[in-house]
Amino acid sequence: MMRAVGTIVLCGAVLATASPALAERAPRSTLRILVAVKQGPSKAVTLTCDRDGGTHPSARAACALLRKVKGNPAKLRVVSRPVCTKQYQPHAVVVAGKWRGKPVKWGHVYLNSCQMKAAGGAVFAL
Repeated sequence: MMRAVGTIVLCGAVLATASPALAERAPRSTLRILVAVKQGPSKAVTLTCDRDGGTHPSARAACALLRKVKGNPAKLRVVSRPVCTKQYQPHAVVVAGKWRGKPVKWGHVYLNSCQMKAAGGAVFAL
């Protein structure tokens, strides 16, 4: 019995010294994503990553894509050569917030929804 108590105390001491390292995780990422369609509706959501959630409808998939590009929406290319019509209905996308403590401010206008989805996939699928 005393041996078990000693082991528990030793484990507690190890955990106490390790907890500062555990506390030094990357800061949570929170982004606001806005998609505005010319002569159409606008939608805005909040996306949190590193505990995926927020009001984004596909938070887990969106965070996975953003992790691959280190939170830089300009580097998103889900479909490299999309087959899209030349329909003209501009979609403006704005992403602002913080990715692991670093500020993110990015915007782009796509010719239509097909091109927008090819670039951003789940991140822009609101």
